[in-house]
Amino acid sequence: MRPLAPPLRWLLQLALGFGYMVLLIEAIRTAVAWWRNELIIGLEDGLLLASLPLLAWIWWRYLSPFGCRRGTCLSPPEHR
Repeated sequence: MRPLAPPLRWLLQLALGFGYMVLLIEAIRTAVAWWRNELIIGLEDGLLLASLPLLAWIWWRYLSPFGCRRGTCLSPPEHR
């Protein structure tokens, strides 16, 4: 199987990122509506609420500017 050409790979990443952000925003909107008692939970709303912890974890781990892959949240080296 050949790897994708750079433009196709870029389009795939863009589509996945867009889909992820739509899911995250809809899950947050559903959670806020549920918290305010403005929502009777159906199947779709229940799935969005159940996916919110996973979506938030992906955001904080890989996409957030505060992600721990960067040196900003690493502890300083110990001085001996």
